[in-house]
Amino acid sequence: MAQQNNIVDYANAIQYQLASIVTPVPVYANFNRNFATEQKFITWQLRNVHQEVFTGIYRMNKSIDRPIFQISAFATTMNDVFALTNEVIQSLHGYSGQFGGAAGFNVSKADVIMLNNSYDNTIGLHSIFMDCTLDIPA
Repeated sequence: MAQQNNIVDYANAIQYQLASIVTPVPVYANFNRNFATEQKFITWQLRNVHQEVFTGIYRMNKSIDRPIFQISAFATTMNDVFALTNEVIQSLHGYSGQFGGAAGFNVSKADVIMLNNSYDNTIGLHSIFMDCTLDIPA
């Protein structure tokens, strides 16, 4: 069985990677959107840390760790939220390489899927939710 990365390492890498994609738009981990004052921002939440997938003929000679995190994009206009989402998808979908900067880890592949989009009348924000799965060689 492969060794799992530390959850703190995953969190730091996700924060770094998303912030580097959308700067100067703020990125928050588990931020409560009801208190948002920015016109555009992104939040993320780590949902599944360890989902080991074995590969190879005997299913025990190597494995891939697959953490999943949700990315939520928020903006006051529909065009801005779709543009922000497109920026994330274009940068992350199919990504392979060092994830999270120098202190991060190698990613074989990142897959991003768009789950849904919505509008909240109460806070006046459009939102788009995405899932990102990271394939990490172990």
